[in-house]
Amino acid sequence: MSKKGKRSKIVSVIIMMAIAGAAGYLAASLGIGAASAIPKIVLLSLFLLFVPAFFLVVGFHEGGHALAGIWVNFDFRMYVIGPFMWEKEETGWKFKWNKNVNTSGGMVLCLPTESENLKNRFSVYAAGGPLASLLLAVIAYSLFNLILPPSISKQVVLLTLAYLLFLIAFLSSIIFIATSLPFHFGGFSSDGARILHLQQGGDKARFELLILKIMSSSAGGMRPSLLNSTELEEAQVLAKKLNAPFGVYLHSYFHQACWDKGDLEAAEKHLMNYISEIESIPDGIRSAVWLDAAFFYAHAKKDIDQAIHYWNQFKPSAIIPKAQILATEAAISSLKNEKENSLLKIENAVKELVNMIDRGVAISLRDKLNLMRIQNSKGQ
Repeated sequence: MSKKGKRSKIVSVIIMMAIAGAAGYLAASLGIGAASAIPKIVLLSLFLLFVPAFFLVVGFHEGGHALAGIWVNFDFRMYVIGPFMWEKEETGWKFKWNKNVNTSGGMVLCLPTESENLKNRFSVYAAGGPLASLLLAVIAYSLFNLILPPSISKQVVLLTLAYLLFLIAFLSSIIFIATSLPFHFGGFSSDGARILHLQQGGDKARFELLILKIMSSSAGGMRPSLLNSTELEEAQVLAKKLNAPFGVYLHSYFHQACWDKGDLEAAEKHLMNYISEIESIPDGIRSAVWLDAAFFYAHAKKDIDQAIHYWNQFKPSAIIPKAQILATEAAISSLKNEKENSLLKIENAVKELVNMIDRGVAISLRDKLNLMRIQNSKGQ
């Protein structure tokens, strides 16, 4: 890691510590520290309600992103709150259990469908979450002051409700502060950082816009081989120059593009670069890298040992498309000469293609599945 990267991580940790310190000071100043003045039954109730309150606060924040995304005509595809996940599929919204620790707080996925005025539209989308958190904090704190009973000795229900509202206001305020400040942590950029990068211009803004254009093109149905190679290369240069956390994911786009063009040597090179930087990818998302590697070595290289090696490191996740998992299983089964099982997996994978968020990769994957089907049929 470069010195600049280390300094960035150190600064991020300092900012998080400062936020935690400010949170403690705010809690003490507003009387949370005076727990002896609150009946034990109320404290117990608040303790039991903390997790639901946290999910409510996170859900409101992510809902702000979703509404802002819809307002600027982004495609709203995924909504995650803790262990609960809703994903937009061909037949409508579908509930799934989320086991990905990196999205266990909350996440919304809204994808731009075209690149017009992306800078301002994405800034609005990014601002939607913090503004929603601020709104919830104001509403909850106002209600807290409105219903707080003058006596805390008998009105247990009202007192519990009042302090629950205070807890919601407090948590929402912290999330507003944490997401509004421009910083990077754990491979992710805060909402404030993304807005700042886009609006200040220069290399950072250019990099953010290139990433958004690449993502929107692929998600909109442009197959990997047709992605703008000049923009991909420019984004890669800027990623290295800026030490941008998202730069590692460009290897995936290059890998898919080269494979789709039939250049297996270049595709393997980009895949190895992707794997070499896997430590910079959050734990819960690394499985996507192992899956890409397992499928490439099973289907393109016909290397059963390498395919199994990477497949054994893969862990299923709700955010990873079923079509890609099934395709990989089909390719491995084919190498094991389990033709019937492979054909069954292929048919199931084809059915799941319509649910893939990245429609461009789905188009390329369909071709690979059709080729695999032909190869298996000939082998029977």
